[in-house]
Formats: sequence, structure tokens, C-alpha cells
Amino acid sequence: MVNQRITLQLSVQQAGRLRLLIKKHREAETQFVNELVEERAVNLSTLSSPAREREVARLRRQARMEAAEVRPDLWPALDVLMGRALQARLQLPDTAGPWLPLTSAELTRMSLSGRWPACLSGCEHGTAERAFTLDAGLVLWLRTAAWRISEPILKELEEKNLIGLQRDMSEEARAERERLAAQLYPSSRIAREAVEDHWPTPLQAIPEA
Repeated sequence: MVNQRITLQLSVQQAGRLRLLIKKHREAETQFVNELVEERAVNLSTLSSPAREREVARLRRQARMEAAEVRPDLWPALDVLMGRALQARLQLPDTAGPWLPLTSAELTRMSLSGRWPACLSGCEHGTAERAFTLDAGLVLWLRTAAWRISEPILKELEEKNLIGLQRDMSEEARAERERLAAQLYPSSRIAREAVEDHWPTPLQAIPEA
């Protein structure tokens, strides 16, 4: 599997909830290790202090190895959870495709700064950038769906000359750009919907920040 790093704009609330989720994962893993050590160290009270310390250290190493084995199931990394959420979101009819592959020119246009007006659906209180390492095929699927869905709107924005920085843009033009931008479906919007509606079990409900 080839992985690729991608930066996505989540809502501030989502980013906070994901931070809290990872904190809870770490705390749960630490508790798991401590409980294993405590349970297995019950019969060590007869040992001398140095011997007991060595044995407890050995038990702790063993408990950490056991924790690492169950981590993918009990406390998955955010990259894993985001990947599962995106896969679920991208299987819905509006994003599933099949799509025509992106051309090299389209890939270049996607990377140009300022060529894609901001679509902040679900981000009324601001956005937060978060980077994820995902399967490269999933990243391409996400970007292809985002581009193909948004293609007609992008074309209309270009025809009306509403893309790019234009300081002298009229209020009417700005309003039209905002109206059209709200219909765009960039990768980050799909990701926000994946986090909100398709977060995988066993942690279906992300704790509130």
C-alpha cells in the first residue's frame, strides 16, 4: 500500500473533538497497561525491592507489547479512522462515480493557489488544517470526486470571471461568487461530511470537546 499525505480543512469543532479522541485513546491505552501490570504483580510482594522493580519493569514491557497488538482495534490512529470515514462517504451515489480520470492539466489546476474559491460549508465558526496520511488510491478517489462534482460550478465561475483575487470586484459579483462557491464540493467538504456522518465504529460518537 502506498500512502500519501493530504491536508484537509475541518471545522474547528471537529478538530477539537478529534484531539480529544486521541487524548482519550492514549489514556485508555495507559490504563490498559497499568491494569495488566497491577494484576500480574500481585504475587511479587515477597521479592526484594530491586528484584521486584526488575520484575515490574519486565511486566510493563510485556503489557506495552500486548497493548500495541490490540491498538489497531481498540485505539486506532486518526489516519485509520479518517480513511474508513472517507471510504464510507465516497461510496454514496453522489461521490462514488465512476469518474473520468483526472488529467495532468486538471491536477495542476487543483494545486494552483486561489483557483478554487473557498467552500466553508459546516465551518461557520472557522476552520482548522489537519494533515492525514491516507492510502494514495483513496486520496486520488477523493480528489477526483471533488473535481468532477465541482466541475460545472468551476466552469461557471471562470466564465463569469469570479475566480482569483480581484480587489475591485463589485458587491453583486462577490455575492454571485459566494452563491456558486457554496455549491462546490472540494475534498475538505467531503472530509467534513465524512467526519460528521460516517465516523467508524467502535467509536461512532466522537466525544464533545
